[in-house]
Amino acid sequence: MNVMRSASFLIILFFAQFSLAQNVVRITAGEWSPYISNDLDYKGLLVQIATEAFAQKGVTLKLGLFPWARATELSKSGEWDGTLAFAKLKEREKFYLFSEPIYIGRYVLFHLKTYPLSWNTYQDLSKVKMASTRGFGGMGDEFLKAEKEGVIQVERFTSDTQSFQMLLNKRVQAVPSDLEVGYILLRRLYGSDSTKLFTHAAKPIQESAYHLVISKKTKNAEKIIETFNEGLKQLHTSGRYQEILKSWYLKPLFKDALPGTKK
Repeated sequence: MNVMRSASFLIILFFAQFSLAQNVVRITAGEWSPYISNDLDYKGLLVQIATEAFAQKGVTLKLGLFPWARATELSKSGEWDGTLAFAKLKEREKFYLFSEPIYIGRYVLFHLKTYPLSWNTYQDLSKVKMASTRGFGGMGDEFLKAEKEGVIQVERFTSDTQSFQMLLNKRVQAVPSDLEVGYILLRRLYGSDSTKLFTHAAKPIQESAYHLVISKKTKNAEKIIETFNEGLKQLHTSGRYQEILKSWYLKPLFKDALPGTKK
């Protein structure tokens, strides 16, 4: 058994070294439109930015899409090099190195228009049942602390789709989500009627910086992060970063889904 484990480890190590030698970085992620998706141009906004940032330095990004919990485990173990696109959490800093921010999102609480929701502290939400996706932490350390300590009630599911279905069926009263991800998914699920059914609380949970993360178990992890940051800086300096954002904000995907949020 020990021989088999050793052989498996050597095989994984060989392929990790081979990919890096070929200037390929292998990144996991989950479906998270408009940022990451098999169904979108360039595999999504954040994938395009990450791909072009690496390309500035002659590195190719290879993307593998999995359920979010699986994507996290594959990167945490070092079987894949890293993940897109994580908010920085204390728990994650044990396992990953973080790039400079790729994008700033805003997390909010979605709810039905028939269920008015306002809050100031997490204690105000103690009787509000919530649904969220396993492995998601863009809500930040304070939200996760309140969840862990039982101040708020959060049931975790495999996907955002399941969470929003629970919300529509009134099994929960709120879903924490990135603002853009939430409205775009709701429009895909329920069409133009989505804005008649759903809204979000005025108080945001937090602004979240999304990062490329590389497992501390990945060979040359520090160098990968350094290379990516240099490429990302070049995108900003050249103006290409803003060009990418503008091209996405002009797509019907954004313009038709976000109520009163025209970029």
